[in-house]
Amino acid sequence: MPPGTFRLVRGPAQVAASDDSSELVVATRAATSIYHVDPDGGVSGLEADLVRRFAEEQRKPARFVVLKSLAEVRWALYTRRAHFAAAGLIDNPHWRSDARFTGPYRRVTPEVVYSVHHHRKLDDIEELDGLQVAVIADSAHAEMLEDLRRRAHLDIKVVRVDAGIDPVDLLARVEAGEIPYAVADSQQVQLAQQYYPSLAVAFELGPPQRLCWAFPLGREDRLYRRASDFFVRISANGELTRLAERYYGHLGMLSYQDVAGLLERRLSVLPRFAALFKRAQLRTGLDWRLLAALAYQESKWDPHATSVTGVRGIMMLTGDTADELGVGDRLDPEQAIPAAARYLAQLIEAQPSRVVDPDRLWLGLAAYNVGWNHLEDARMLAQRQGLNPASWLDIKRMLPNLAHPEMFSELKAGYARGGEPVSFVDSVRGYFDILRRFEPEYQAPLASTLSATSPR
Repeated sequence: MPPGTFRLVRGPAQVAASDDSSELVVATRAATSIYHVDPDGGVSGLEADLVRRFAEEQRKPARFVVLKSLAEVRWALYTRRAHFAAAGLIDNPHWRSDARFTGPYRRVTPEVVYSVHHHRKLDDIEELDGLQVAVIADSAHAEMLEDLRRRAHLDIKVVRVDAGIDPVDLLARVEAGEIPYAVADSQQVQLAQQYYPSLAVAFELGPPQRLCWAFPLGREDRLYRRASDFFVRISANGELTRLAERYYGHLGMLSYQDVAGLLERRLSVLPRFAALFKRAQLRTGLDWRLLAALAYQESKWDPHATSVTGVRGIMMLTGDTADELGVGDRLDPEQAIPAAARYLAQLIEAQPSRVVDPDRLWLGLAAYNVGWNHLEDARMLAQRQGLNPASWLDIKRMLPNLAHPEMFSELKAGYARGGEPVSFVDSVRGYFDILRRFEPEYQAPLASTLSATSPR
C-alpha cells in the first residue's frame, strides 16, 4: 500500500472501468506546467492538453480530479478513483508496486537551483554538506535527494515544503533568498527563470528522467495500451512537438537583462501607459498585457523611440501603416497604442480559418513584425516542404529562409530578414508570460463594456 494519507476524505468515488464509463477520470495536480486554471476559467498546461487530445480519440470527455499532492494522486490510482494519472509524474520505481507508466512524453533533468543574488554556486552534491536544500514533499526529487544524502553520508538538511505548492512558486522563494537551494526539474526551472532572472542552475542532481502517465496495475489494460500507442504516434508525427511549442517553444529567448529590464520598467514606466493599453483592450478584445508586451518588445515603452529603418513611437509603427490607421503623430501614445492594437487585431482576424489559437495570435504577431506578404511567402514555403502552413512551429522553421537568395528570389514579396519575426514573436510571448504573472487581468466595468460593444 502506498505511503501517505489520502486527505480528500470525501474525495472521488471509485470509477467504473473506462470501457463502461461515459468519461475518462484523470487524477492531476495544479501546477503551471501540468494543469492551470486561467483567469477566464479555461484550463491550460501541456499535460492537460495531452489528456484532452487523448480523450478526443477515445470519444469521451475528460474529467480532471485535481489533488494536492503526489501521495494523493498515487492513492487515487490505488483505490481506483481515477482511470489514470497525468500529474507531471516521473517514471518512479517506488510506484511500480501499484502503478505502471506509459512511454515518456517529455524528458527532464533534476537540477539544484540557487539565486545568484543571495548564494554561491555549487559544483557537486558534496558541497551541499551542512546546507539547507528544499524539495517538494513526497516528490521524486525528495526521494532522490534523501537517497543521495544517505549514500554519500552527507549532512544535507532536507527541507520538505508543502506538497501542494507549484514548483514555480517554490523557486520564487529561492529567488527571494528565503531558501538557499532547491531541487526542481529542468522544465520547471526554465519556466521559473522567465519570471525570476536571478535563478541559476548549480549542477544536475542526476541523469534525465521520463515524464509519463501512470495507470493502476491489474486494470485498464486496453486504455493503457491505447495511451502508450498515443504517445508513440504523436511523437512520430510531430503533434507532441507542436503541443510542447505552445508552452515551451519560447523559453530561453529572453536574457537576464531582458527579464530584469522588464521587471524594473513594469514598476517605473508601465503605470504611465497602463490605462491606454486597457482602453485598447476594450476596443479590440486583446489582453492589455499582450499589448504592453508588444510595446515593450518594440520600444521598451519609450514613446519617442526611433529605429534606423524609420519606424517610430511606443508601438514602432511605419509611416505607411500609421497613415493607413489614421495616426497623425506616431510619437503620441494616445494615438499609437489604440491604432497598433486595431492593426494587430486585424492581422489576427485575417488569418485563414484553419489557423486556431494560440497559433492564430503568434502568426498575427509575426505579420505585425515582418508584414503580411512575407508571412504568406513563409506559408507557401511550408506547403512546398509538406509542412503545415497553419502551424506557428512550421512557419517558425520557414521564416529564416526568407533571407536566403535561393529562396527569396522565387517569392512574391522578395527578401526579408526572416529570423527577426521568430525572435520577435518568442520575445513577446516571454514578456506576455511575465506580465500575466505579475499584473492582474483587466475586468472592464460593465458600463464600459456595453459602450465598447454596442452598435453605432
